[in-house]
Amino acid sequence: MRHAIGYSREQTPTMAVLLFVLVLETVAMDLLLRRFGLPDAPRLVILALDAASALGVLGVMVSCARRPHTVSPDALRLRYGRLFGLDVPARLVASARVDRRYDENRLLRISDGELALAVSSQTNLVVDLREPIEVSPPRRPWQAVRPATAVRRVRFFADDPAAAVRAVAALTTTTTGEPAP
Repeated sequence: MRHAIGYSREQTPTMAVLLFVLVLETVAMDLLLRRFGLPDAPRLVILALDAASALGVLGVMVSCARRPHTVSPDALRLRYGRLFGLDVPARLVASARVDRRYDENRLLRISDGELALAVSSQTNLVVDLREPIEVSPPRRPWQAVRPATAVRRVRFFADDPAAAVRAVAALTTTTTGEPAP
């Protein structure tokens, strides 16, 4: 059985306000550029760039809502929309607990054997692993490929951390109810 773990509820209001401001800015900029008589070609380029920014924010909002973290009998799948995905095999999950942090300064941080996947600068769950797993950091098209890093602990955010801990903790037991080796 698959269990979905949402993570977008915390950031949706902020992103909705940002989307509204971007749309408002696009309309205001177009009116302003028309008022000053800017020719159509550069005005349309500026309008297209503004519209692309608004669509980018909308895309992140939708992809985060439509692609939750998931727990299945085989793996824990951590995601951030279409930007990041990591499969942690169920056999590697040693423990899960709630541990709130509000000081993450990046969406994705890998350091000291720990991966932190934050939402709104927060993480609230920690999953300890039995053995390290290799994580390849996402890259932008213009960046060189970065080497994979081994992590033994994963921190991430869930809308309902208590339910998420129960779902992930189920991975640490076998079908007989005995703790997994």
